[in-house]
Amino acid sequence: MNTGKITNIWQLRETIRDLEHQDYVNQQHMRARVTEMTDRLKPINIVRSMLGHLFHVGNEPRTSLLRMAAGIVTSMLVKKFFKKSLRR
Repeated sequence: MNTGKITNIWQLRETIRDLEHQDYVNQQHMRARVTEMTDRLKPINIVRSMLGHLFHVGNEPRTSLLRMAAGIVTSMLVKKFFKKSLRR
């Protein structure tokens, strides 16, 4: 883009054309950013990101969380099994 002084109509048209092209490129960039942000802010992606951080932060928190989840699942299964046993 010419940064000098505009002295004739052709330079003015060239400068306008350059500015319109720059505006178009900026609009496309902003649309891509908005699309990326809306995708990142979808509830499923937020949950996925949070879980990813929980399970990939370190070895100790991950192990504790997995053990806690396994304990909860086990207790639910045992509870369900004993309820069926007591009904018979």
